[in-house]
Amino acid sequence: MTQSLHNTLPTTMFRCVLVLFKLFIVSASGAKILGAFFVPSISHQVVFQPIWKELSLRGHEVTVLTPNPLNDRSLTNLTEIDLSFAYEIVRSGNLQGTLQKDIPIKTIVQSYFKLFGEVVKAELEHSEVQALIRDQSKSFDLVIVEYMHPTFTALSARFKCPWVGITSLGAILPVYDNIGNPSHPVLNPDILLPFTGGLGLYERLVSVYYSVWFRYFYYYHIVPDQDQVVKKYIGEDLPYLGDIEKTISLLFLNVNPILHPIRPNVPSVIELGKMHIRTKSPLPKDLQQSLDKATEGVVYFSLGSNVRSANLSLELREKIITALSELPYTVLWKWEEDHLPNQPKNVIINKWLPQQDLLTHRNVKVFVTQGGLQSMEEAISGGVPLVGMPFFGDQPLNCMKMVNLGIALSIDTETLTSEDLKKTIIEVAENPKYRKRVEEIRELLFDVPATGLEKAIWWIEYVIRHKGAAHLRSPAVDLPFYQYYLLDVIGLVLAGVAVVLFIARKLFKLFFGNADNFGKRTLNILFFFSIMQTLAVNLHSDSMIFIHINKLKIQLKT
Repeated sequence: MTQSLHNTLPTTMFRCVLVLFKLFIVSASGAKILGAFFVPSISHQVVFQPIWKELSLRGHEVTVLTPNPLNDRSLTNLTEIDLSFAYEIVRSGNLQGTLQKDIPIKTIVQSYFKLFGEVVKAELEHSEVQALIRDQSKSFDLVIVEYMHPTFTALSARFKCPWVGITSLGAILPVYDNIGNPSHPVLNPDILLPFTGGLGLYERLVSVYYSVWFRYFYYYHIVPDQDQVVKKYIGEDLPYLGDIEKTISLLFLNVNPILHPIRPNVPSVIELGKMHIRTKSPLPKDLQQSLDKATEGVVYFSLGSNVRSANLSLELREKIITALSELPYTVLWKWEEDHLPNQPKNVIINKWLPQQDLLTHRNVKVFVTQGGLQSMEEAISGGVPLVGMPFFGDQPLNCMKMVNLGIALSIDTETLTSEDLKKTIIEVAENPKYRKRVEEIRELLFDVPATGLEKAIWWIEYVIRHKGAAHLRSPAVDLPFYQYYLLDVIGLVLAGVAVVLFIARKLFKLFFGNADNFGKRTLNILFFFSIMQTLAVNLHSDSMIFIHINKLKIQLKT
């Protein structure tokens, strides 16, 4: 027995070593992934950062173009190209000042794409980005693109690999078109339109007109213009940018059916949601003490990363200061400068605050927000009701949704008064129905089989394993627009109706045109209708015969 054990021991040890070697090979042979997240906005980047961090931790070799690098040296197989200079382009473009609510939606869309075009061009001109693109030894198994703009999708063609798109919110109409996802202008208006719920006649007209105009603007202005940018900075021999867009494998949306309109999605569209929500971290000591002492309650005031409180008009700022000074609460205000003119005694300012952790403190009663999606999710996660002050983009729509959910009240900044703001904040702070409703929504939001990050990682590795997801491609992508919208069918039906009306008119003239007395006209009328009846009966008989023949064929086959 001892001899037998001695003989089998080396074999067993060899097998263990072999298994460990295989495990090592599997863990070390991760895919090469390129991520391009171009929008200089922290509210966008915090959605994507967990993805590239987790992919790196799972052994993949990850290269990322981003304005907000993690700069985490422990992630040894992560390479980040810092594009933070793009923030200055956005600041100089004064997005907050040009995109007010009273500006036509067409002007807002044109301003967005003009600014995005400048940002993308500057990022592509960056020396490290150009070095990456021109390096012929570089290869990738997958490209992940922030799909709010078409240009960076061309990286998939440059490196000859599949690509997936991702957004930090919903998607614009052309993005849905390029993956074959249905977009009904009444049921699912574009995310840039401030419409939610049942649309009235005027809103339906606006949505239909906008959906036609936006597609024309995108496909005949933006894509051709950006195709020239692609040819110049990524590769002259690449396919047309519009064709590259249609090669998308999957689309990730940071949305969920609780906070966003219900819509149909094809299998290649994956809804994530709560991508940036994490476990609670300790607050800075001074902030913790300030919150603990504010037993009367705390109002947290922040307009996010894209709306600077310091850039508000003097009139609006004074109204806000007056309202906050009259509140019976401590106010924490994210104010981007060192000094707040006429700062009330109950207001504490700070250039940056750990918002997600702050909102979990028991003394926070209300969150006054511009209505960003990430802020909304963080407030619900912390169980804090809101007061919305939307400015542009998806903010008005988000605020309307919060009000409809019963977790917030919203104020129009154009008509805001100090008294209205004060009363609104106190109503949300003191009325328990808002906090109770937030807690109900939180339970719905977190009752899911998998987190957004888990879904994103699984599907990304799915695309890598199968070298794309062509089997999930919707046939709608390849349909000409006239077939997709049944224009040929509608045209044929209208043509048929026109022919019938034309024949009827000719027959009517033939029988009644020369009748010169009542008797003849009466006989002609009777004769005309008898002919029409005969035609109708014959048509019905022919159709019935055709149906019976088809039934007989089916029976014979079976």
